Amino acid sequence: MSDNKQQSGFWKSLPGVFTALGGGAGIAAIIAAVIQVTHPSTPAQSNTPPANAATSSPVSQETEGKFTVAANSSLGKAFVNKQSSTRTFHFVANKDKWTYNSNLEPNGADGNINYSRATQKYNLPGFPEGSLIVRQKGEYHFIGHEQTLTLDPNETVFFTINDTGDNNNGGAFNDNQGYLTVEWNCEDCK
Repeated sequence: MSDNKQQSGFWKSLPGVFTALGGGAGIAAIIAAVIQVTHPSTPAQSNTPPANAATSSPVSQETEGKFTVAANSSLGKAFVNKQSSTRTFHFVANKDKWTYNSNLEPNGADGNINYSRATQKYNLPGFPEGSLIVRQKGEYHFIGHEQTLTLDPNETVFFTINDTGDNNNGGAFNDNQGYLTVEWNCEDCK
């Protein structure tokens, strides 16, 4: 009878659990589970923009970073100066490509070289169609591949693609594809 009590106690102990789980394989499984709970893995990088790419949430409170601007977002990507004073920010778009018209080849941040002067229908007439632009204080400005902006404290600007969005209630953005990644740094935050 005492042997049965000792055996049932063994199966409830940590060595008994390891034995029940298959020895080394059981130990490895438990260690992996503990690591997963205490340090969850980060998702793998992909060629698709993050889920928040089309949102208008602020991108950062740091002095440098990066964010994505989705071509199909009529609102664009918000960027906020979280500093307590007016600051100068430098923006550089990477080599990603996007398109504002499914019938045309994708282009980069400088826009479509074949359509370098957008008509009055576009958010920023006279500048390349499909280029990276920003809405600041209700006015659009060309950003292209690289640009510097001065922002007031807590000022929000919106990065978007030069398309016929405002004049078309955002409908022109439905066929847009791709995104651009923009790196930024605060030039006078140090």
